[in-house]
Amino acid sequence: MSGMGRGSCLSHFSFGRDMNLIVLSMVIANIGTQVEQRFFPLYIRELGGSPTDIGLVASIGGLFMVLLAPIGGWATDRYRRITLYALAPCIGAIGVLMMALAPSWAWLIPGCLIGMFPGLLVGPALFGLVSDIGPEETRGSRFAYQAAGFGVCAALGPLVGGVVYKYFGYRAFLVGQAVMLCLAGFIRSRIRDPRDDARRETGYSAPAFFAGLKGALRQMLSSRQFTLFLIVAILIGIGMAATMNLFSVFMREVAGVDEARMGVVYSIAGVAGIAASIAGGVAADRMGRKPVVSLAIFGMAAGLLWFTGARTMASLGAVWLFQGFAGSLAGPAVEAYLADMTDKDSRGTVRSVFNSLQNLVLMPAPLLGGFLYDRVAPAAPFWFGATVLILTLLIVVLWLKEPRRAKTVPVASAAPVGGGVGGAP
Repeated sequence: MSGMGRGSCLSHFSFGRDMNLIVLSMVIANIGTQVEQRFFPLYIRELGGSPTDIGLVASIGGLFMVLLAPIGGWATDRYRRITLYALAPCIGAIGVLMMALAPSWAWLIPGCLIGMFPGLLVGPALFGLVSDIGPEETRGSRFAYQAAGFGVCAALGPLVGGVVYKYFGYRAFLVGQAVMLCLAGFIRSRIRDPRDDARRETGYSAPAFFAGLKGALRQMLSSRQFTLFLIVAILIGIGMAATMNLFSVFMREVAGVDEARMGVVYSIAGVAGIAASIAGGVAADRMGRKPVVSLAIFGMAAGLLWFTGARTMASLGAVWLFQGFAGSLAGPAVEAYLADMTDKDSRGTVRSVFNSLQNLVLMPAPLLGGFLYDRVAPAAPFWFGATVLILTLLIVVLWLKEPRRAKTVPVASAAPVGGGVGGAP
């Protein structure tokens, strides 16, 4: 029996060549992205921007994503995913180099938008690939493997990036990031899409843009649970978007921490995130999506409140260890939850529309966070974020339901989940 138990556990980590290439390319592309997310607000400050300007740049980026995300998702459903997935980081490299040449903070915006464009293609393409590359029963574990790759980026990126920023400047990092993005694009061109053979055999052709958009909205709005899940995702996003751009600013201006030491605490969070992603993905497959999401939301709220009182490196290290675990725990469960409720031939469009609706509501959140920081108190954005997350936890506990099929129903004949929304992958 013990041998069978070990075999069952190991089955959650049996990934093939293509999944390994996906994660490898993702790590190469996103080591620099983690640095960009953490230190980009400081770069804006160096070029003359205020905390409110930081929020403005983030909000402009959010509007860009809202307007174009459905087109990117539909494109990954209609055309060959791998081609778009490989081309995207090369486009991002152009935006990164434009940001390196910016003479002031306002000139960062064009490069920032071009640098964000790959996300319009990468997000839905990656979501579809990871969802389709194996069975539903280990979907959470595949998303955990993907999230663990992001955890490696979060652990290594800020540590190296903090040193590069302090001693060479942010522009030196941006040049290196452009090279890494192009390398990631080459690796992605070697991945095989499991959808290609199926479409050739059946002759399936994805619908035109407006028909595909209509079908995606029908999937989302016909299910009460899908709508509720969207509300939960939006609230989590509001709580984090109001604070995300201000962690580095708070640590520099309130706690007196320099960039190199920031890199250390961010790396601590990244290491914790690797363990949390794996634990969360396996738990989502074995125990259900809802318990994992609930625990993670509670941890994120507690972490924000704890962060506002941390002043020493020891206390900041403890906070980011906790935040790294709590913030990464829910990722695989949330991704698997969404995949469980969507049809495999429209996952890109559904995911992009989902993201677009979420970003539409989130656009004011970074500006609100910057306003609270400037006009109320540096800790105010984090208090606000924690309050929103606690309210979200109540919604999850009281109303959100588990989307997965009952274990007693064979996979081949299982009915769609989410009120008739999704189909078998």
